[in-house]
Amino acid sequence: MTGASGFMGSHLCAFLRSRGDHVTEVDLPHCDIVDTPHLTRVLGEAEPDHIYHLAAQAGVGISWQDPVSTWRSNAWGSLSVLKAVRSACPAAKTIVMSSASVFDGARIDEPVGEDRTPAPLSPYGASKLAVESAARHYVAAYGLRVVLVRPFNVIGPGQGGGYLVPALARRIATAVRSGTERVPIGNLETFRDFLDVRDVVQGLHMLMAGGEPGDIYNLCTGVAVSVRTIVETTISLGGGRLEYFQESALVRREDVPTVVGDPGKVLALAGWRASVPLVTSLADVLAEAYAEVRLEQRLAPTASSAAAKP
Repeated sequence: MTGASGFMGSHLCAFLRSRGDHVTEVDLPHCDIVDTPHLTRVLGEAEPDHIYHLAAQAGVGISWQDPVSTWRSNAWGSLSVLKAVRSACPAAKTIVMSSASVFDGARIDEPVGEDRTPAPLSPYGASKLAVESAARHYVAAYGLRVVLVRPFNVIGPGQGGGYLVPALARRIATAVRSGTERVPIGNLETFRDFLDVRDVVQGLHMLMAGGEPGDIYNLCTGVAVSVRTIVETTISLGGGRLEYFQESALVRREDVPTVVGDPGKVLALAGWRASVPLVTSLADVLAEAYAEVRLEQRLAPTASSAAAKP
């Protein structure tokens, strides 16, 4: 598994190991996926039956700041993985992750099916569309058993603070613990298809078993939820009396108004549907944020005392 220590990867590793599967982790700093010869040796030694390629630069915002690094990690990194699989273990079934961001430049008025023509706007979305093209090429030209997956807005415990829900949870926890009454927010009227990482893990496992090589599958709920709803629900779970306000520095002007997927294809194939309630995902992320803030507040006096010593 590439990206095994990341958000989705850590959850998927834990799930697979709970089933008794042996997982070989391919991650920085020990193995850079763009180093094709090294990766080929790693795959040759592991002799995998299944490969989950999750490694990526996954931030839309970061991709605008550093498009070259994003393309290197996502497009060239995925091409390197495909080359290594072809050389070392061409019979292995491989899941390659794309993203709903291949539609982040599209006008979307209804749930998006897999056959909708992609229209990326961000460098991240464009790099993921390149990943799809490379994977389909390796299926058609070399017969690799590659299944493409487009997850929509994945949330849940363990996600990095640079994303909407954990960043929001952190602001709420900090405000409640410090007695602040107002929380800054970015875009409020965008709508997204949020699903829990634990549902994604189940979907990936099912698609590894039943997904057709060369085909692509959405993992989504089919329900568009506004960021305003996310904010108000998370605040209500936080236990404090907080108000929120829109801060211009947090508003992303490039955000497309609505992105929502159609889960019908994977439901028909594998019977998969998202089952973790949104409120559960938000509560779990918020609990993590509170735990982190409490720990930092406990450590703060110790750090201050240490700094004051001559």
